[in-house]
Amino acid sequence: MSNLLILGSQWGDEGKGKIVDLLAEKADLVIRFQGGANAGHTVVAGDEKFVLHQLPSGVLSGGCFNVIGNGCVVDPNALMEEITAIRKSGIIVSPRNLLVSANAHVVTRLHKLIDEKLGGTIGTTGRGIGPCYSQKAERIGLRFHDLLDGSYKTKIRKQTPKLDFLSLRDRGTVMKESIEEIEELLDILKPYIGDTQQVISRAVSGKKNVLFEGAQGTMLDVDHGTYPFVTSSNTTIGAAFTGTGVFVEFNKRIAVAKAFQTRVGKGPFPTELKTALGNKLRTVGKEFGATTGRPRRCGWLDLKLLKDSFMINGFNYLILTKLDCLTGIEKIKVAIDHDESERPIYVELPGWTEDISDIGNFAKLPKSCRDYIAYIEEFLKIDAGVISVGPDRKQTLIRRKIW
Repeated sequence: MSNLLILGSQWGDEGKGKIVDLLAEKADLVIRFQGGANAGHTVVAGDEKFVLHQLPSGVLSGGCFNVIGNGCVVDPNALMEEITAIRKSGIIVSPRNLLVSANAHVVTRLHKLIDEKLGGTIGTTGRGIGPCYSQKAERIGLRFHDLLDGSYKTKIRKQTPKLDFLSLRDRGTVMKESIEEIEELLDILKPYIGDTQQVISRAVSGKKNVLFEGAQGTMLDVDHGTYPFVTSSNTTIGAAFTGTGVFVEFNKRIAVAKAFQTRVGKGPFPTELKTALGNKLRTVGKEFGATTGRPRRCGWLDLKLLKDSFMINGFNYLILTKLDCLTGIEKIKVAIDHDESERPIYVELPGWTEDISDIGNFAKLPKSCRDYIAYIEEFLKIDAGVISVGPDRKQTLIRRKIW
């Protein structure tokens, strides 16, 4: 029996989807506990590429049960579109292997409209996530159990007068559209809605293998991230408890870190490379948002930021991804601190030219590549248990057992 927590340790996009997909092969239960359709987990399996936005990455393994916890905000229309899309690849998704918390909040057309009108100042995805979480905090939110008891119409009507930036006519239109969108999906949705807290509790007490999957990354946490340029939920370890309603002793608290640094949207990024090298990393790493397609900003690895992330989450296991993207760079910089003006203080390490994407043994990696990993490990006082050298499941070096 193991309870594993896997979180992004930077600004998201660290490659968590691939890692969760690998771990799900031995999992009995995979739980997504925060965020919404603004997240995107990409998994590559052979010639197929899957981008999951709201579904737990465990759905692709075919062998585990999947839960969308109460800490999530879920767009029912987008969820059904996602289920339909992956079913076309022969993957089974049904109420037999997926359950949505009755206490999770529902993202409607109303929330997306608010986001379109007001969310651009901090670079949101426009998916209605922030407005949905805002209404949750205002205590006027719509939850999935409201769909079961029929109270959703009344609750949507109470939300609409808040849209004082719209004319009365437009408010009436968006209210009508929000209700109609739910009504069209209601019969399909109902079998997926239930008490996820009890499902999780039984799995934990029954000594099953349970995997808690975070979305985004630590530095996008609404409390601990680079506020206000953050997401609308907690992306750190505390959300695993509040977003499921179950206390768990985690055997492993897993940090997924990219071998360099990226972030999407606005906000501080001390090690950003606004140069040809930054463009090269973006191209080689295919650094474009899985949800929006926006180009990601790229830069050197920031170990100072990563150490802060370890302090917040108490990580005891490190997974390093996209190491192959640094191939061909003569000198690799790593930020070990920031000065008084928040400018990075770098050390410089030798790079490597050899293609490492097909190497299956750590000892066969180029020496300078192993030295780069060793420097990171020494700084963070932790070994890298898994190293990813490409997007496919097979391009993974496992040095320390996870389950």
